[in-house]
Amino acid sequence: MPSIELKSFHIKNYKGIIDTKVENIPSDTQWIFLTGENGIGKTSVLQALAKWEKLNNTMKNFRAVVDTLSKIEFWEKKRPKQSQIVGYGSTRLRVSAGSAIEVMEKYSSTESLFSNEALLVNIEENFKDWKTNYPKGYKQLENIFKTLIPRLAKIEVSVDEKSKRNKIEYYELDEQGNILDGCVELTSLATGYRNILGMIGDMIIRLTREAVPEDLSSLEGVVLIDEFELYLHSKYQKLFVEKLTELFPKIQFIVSTHSPIPLLGAPANSVIINVTRTKEEGIQAKLLDIDFSVLTPNTILSSPIFGFQDLIPDSKSNDKMIRTEDTYKEVLFHDQLDKQIDEFLTDDRKQELLDLLKEK
Repeated sequence: MPSIELKSFHIKNYKGIIDTKVENIPSDTQWIFLTGENGIGKTSVLQALAKWEKLNNTMKNFRAVVDTLSKIEFWEKKRPKQSQIVGYGSTRLRVSAGSAIEVMEKYSSTESLFSNEALLVNIEENFKDWKTNYPKGYKQLENIFKTLIPRLAKIEVSVDEKSKRNKIEYYELDEQGNILDGCVELTSLATGYRNILGMIGDMIIRLTREAVPEDLSSLEGVVLIDEFELYLHSKYQKLFVEKLTELFPKIQFIVSTHSPIPLLGAPANSVIINVTRTKEEGIQAKLLDIDFSVLTPNTILSSPIFGFQDLIPDSKSNDKMIRTEDTYKEVLFHDQLDKQIDEFLTDDRKQELLDLLKEK
């Protein structure tokens, strides 16, 4: 369970937030999902939560800004260190070619939430260094990314013959689990994969800045992510939540999302905060009392979590019925069953059934 976690927040006069608060977030909540329509203010809430770390970098005017933001409690068990809060905005494919120290000195651990120009620390430098100097850590890194990216077979460090420098090679699997011929470099990987490598790589480096633990699963911190499902296929949206929970049990994730799919992978200790906005009240955040663990994606969409009421496709013609099966496999089964019934019920057999019904 997270050893550092968001307990409550009360934010005033920040961007579109006039005055909003959320209290009594249950202890040991590992995932907090922010939901709400585009332009409502989810990013503003994440930025307000990130302000603690951003200001702690310099401590200038800290008192004044805390008064403006009123109260943000990130600590229930202990006060977090500066490096234990990291954040990622919607632009998270920009990985730096510079050293980790240079990037961390130039960009704070939550800068990505505030600027599209922020660069992430490049995890490939750790691969190159740890391969020789910390083999156990290298193997842990490889296993983490192989877990997060199921189509990733292995990561190898090789020497470029021209530059004589180490380079990282990624080997991928096909749909049958066979290793594909050849390898690719980071820039040639699919966008979804680069998103995971860039963001989680940056997270690991920043959370190990002061000391690298023997086991990376012991990393502690609060991770803020805007538009969590960005670049990810629906299956990966669910899987990504499941695997992050498994790999980093002591990290609390606070993420905004427009998709019900990540919620399907969330552990029991998760909550939903719905964000709304009106001219009079500004941006408001409300903790929802909904047990989404028993809901299907359609039900989650039509609940107050997303408030999406019209789930019938516009392409449906009037002579067709809406299918209400829970899975597409059931749709195919019923289609096959209908076909077999139609083949069995010839005109003569239909007449026989009608005659029997009349007799009764």
